Amino acid sequence: MRAFICGLIAATVLVAASCTGPAGNTEPTPLPEVKIGVLAPLSGPSRVAGADALHGAQLAAALINGDEGSARLPGVGTARRFRLGGAQITIASVDTKSEPERGAAQAVTLVNQARVAGLVGAYDTEVTAAASQRSERLGVPFLNGDTSAGYLTERGLDWFFRTGPTDRMFGQAFFSVLGQQEAKGAKTRRVAILFANDTLGNGIAELTEDLARQGGYEVVARVGFASGRADPTSAIGKVRAKQPGVVFLVASSSTDASKVLKAFGQLGYTPPGLLAFGSGSFEPGLLEAAGLDGQGLFYSTAWSREVAQRNPVAKPIMDLYQARFDTAMTEVAAGSFTAVLTLAAAIDLAGSVDPDRVRGALISLDTPGRDTIMPWNGVRFDATHQNTRASGVVEQRIQDAFRVVFPSDLAQADAVWPLAKARL
Repeated sequence: MRAFICGLIAATVLVAASCTGPAGNTEPTPLPEVKIGVLAPLSGPSRVAGADALHGAQLAAALINGDEGSARLPGVGTARRFRLGGAQITIASVDTKSEPERGAAQAVTLVNQARVAGLVGAYDTEVTAAASQRSERLGVPFLNGDTSAGYLTERGLDWFFRTGPTDRMFGQAFFSVLGQQEAKGAKTRRVAILFANDTLGNGIAELTEDLARQGGYEVVARVGFASGRADPTSAIGKVRAKQPGVVFLVASSSTDASKVLKAFGQLGYTPPGLLAFGSGSFEPGLLEAAGLDGQGLFYSTAWSREVAQRNPVAKPIMDLYQARFDTAMTEVAAGSFTAVLTLAAAIDLAGSVDPDRVRGALISLDTPGRDTIMPWNGVRFDATHQNTRASGVVEQRIQDAFRVVFPSDLAQADAVWPLAKARL
């Protein structure tokens, strides 16, 4: 299994060997362990996602340390931590409880008391924003693998990096699907946006409207609904009255997503296309629980179980995750796993836990897609520290199965359009 990790960092080693990189020619100091801090909501409303994030990080550390046996994976050699004197990777986790101030305080604790070499997390957008602002003042690398809000990498921070795709990348994938359906004769030009009227929901609604107008689509309705226990029936009625060809459902919590999907079913309203857009709100488990109301719905994800099953790198990781935690790997777990491996690769390239050297190594990283478990082209950060090789995959629930319908090179099924055909 350690061969997989060597494959992950092979390109970065070549970078270091061919140019003046952050590792330089200084002999690295042997270390007994390297700590990576994980910020995750282990209690509170996002606790399920928090557990997934922690498990993904723990599996990554176990693989790096060679604790999970062997598997036929890309890469050569058996030594992993050759620049760190055999140091073990240790995960130090804290519970953010989905509270921004607590997350920021816990980041300080991990850096000042646990002495972590870098941070990974923190799933919730506002917690990630607050914690990364605090780590910026501390001058410590912060790698995010599970939060898609675009503004996070637009703040001009020196120490914040994101491995996963942004909401804009997800939105572009959705509109590509609409373009494909239009080419087949579907009427997709009239778009409605039904969104949770909160900070996250408004942000994604604005992004969706911007992408729609750029693509020449007509936004016929933009209707908000109250997040929480409020009945969304009236908002759905306003959307229905406009007879859109496509409805974007923007929910910032699984509770809201489930509530709105049930309301669609109760009203007997099936728009031609329904695209679910929202951070962590449309995990497969939610759609399974929605029954018929979730059939035919499109959603975008940074990681696809169907694609991973066919990937000779990802499939063994999925199996190990299932065996270790007795549950299937999720998008959040895969994102956290990738973030930890990326940070570890940078530390290894730097040959040091010195923050400046690790930051320089992150900037230099050039990891090909074949050496990750993600359906991307790899990991390469731009000037804003966003991974430009990340991308969204669009899946549709077809006959109780989640099938990849975009991009074409990964698609396992043709999209079912209109939505009613998927509910027969």
